[in-house]
Amino acid sequence: MLEFILGMLNSSTLLVFGVFITAAILSIPFTRKNILIFFLLCLGINIVQLAFYFEGGLRSAQRVYPFITHLPVLLLTVFYYKKQVLHSVYAITSAYLCCQLSKWIGVLIYAVTGKIYMEYGFRTIATLLLGIVLIRYFAETLGVILTKSRKTILIFNILPVSYYLFDYTATVYTDLLYSGSVVILEFMPFVLCVAYLIFSLVYFREYEEKMEAEHHTRLMNMKRDQFEKELESIKRSEYAVALLRHDMRHFLTSISSFIDQEEPGKAKEYIKEVMALSDKTARKKFCENEIVNLILSSYESKIREEGIQFKHIIELPEKLPFSDVDFTSILSNGLENAIHAVSALPQKERQISLSLKMKEEKLLLSIKNPYGRPVELTNGMPKAMEEGHGLGTRSIRYVTEKLRGNCQFLAKDGEFVLRVVL
Repeated sequence: MLEFILGMLNSSTLLVFGVFITAAILSIPFTRKNILIFFLLCLGINIVQLAFYFEGGLRSAQRVYPFITHLPVLLLTVFYYKKQVLHSVYAITSAYLCCQLSKWIGVLIYAVTGKIYMEYGFRTIATLLLGIVLIRYFAETLGVILTKSRKTILIFNILPVSYYLFDYTATVYTDLLYSGSVVILEFMPFVLCVAYLIFSLVYFREYEEKMEAEHHTRLMNMKRDQFEKELESIKRSEYAVALLRHDMRHFLTSISSFIDQEEPGKAKEYIKEVMALSDKTARKKFCENEIVNLILSSYESKIREEGIQFKHIIELPEKLPFSDVDFTSILSNGLENAIHAVSALPQKERQISLSLKMKEEKLLLSIKNPYGRPVELTNGMPKAMEEGHGLGTRSIRYVTEKLRGNCQFLAKDGEFVLRVVL
């Protein structure tokens, strides 16, 4: 009699556990009305289950359990709470899988004590405690999966649905699990392996897509900043040109005056000053490629302000065989890192050498600069010494690999070298 009572208590507790875990995963709020509905559902299922138990025994009750328990829960969540069928199947089978936690504890207690009523008693307590823990700490996380794409939800459904079908097929409707067949015993490890491989593939692709989107956004922001710098440079040049135009009459008058006074030397000197002033208003053309001119022009004022000696050899065609946005990321990050490194050096040591060439349809980029603090390379990548740094080198490597090129970072004899082949 005690075993029967504890067995029914255990069964009822598992039912309540499954219903409430399912609701928590589906984000159904635990209002008074919903809690009442859940308990009434559990009461109705228990009554039907008892009827089958007394009519046909335990085996009969187990065989109809999915139809009198899981099917009503599925219908309730789909038609009353308006949840998607796929979401409800995921929540129900996940809750069923979680029931195995307390089941194992019960089996362990039975193995130690040999008393079935001890198994039922401890499993009932374990089910209640685990239910509280799962609802409080894990249900929300499991529910987040339902906000993902349909493909992702299907992937996450593989394991709980496979276990659900396996458990009923091998233990309730047949005795295959207890037959000792190797095929049956190895089925769940096989499912676990398949689920793991598919999950890894899907997760990696989604991660790559996310990284690609974030990187594209970062590149677009970088390009926007470059154009803003260039626009500011153009505005300064236009302002200087306007001043020159305004003062041109005064310049010519002064030159004419020097000539009238037969002072050609002063006139020539004055003309040189005017030409030098005029040269400062012109935007420098480094090569035929407009995006390279744009990038280098945007950094020119910063290089000049920092007193950096900038040496460059640039031989590029008008059009490059890859995206301007991608190339902007590589060149801008390379120059930014070089400027940051040499700005901390004494004035006379501040120098940057840039080489950009096309050779056999390959672009060869090289940026060299001295450095003060030791540079530590980890797996071929410079290790960031300050918080918030290191994104530039990672971005260079990411874009280079994306374009199926190669990049190399070297630090030797006080000189840092970036080499890129695209």
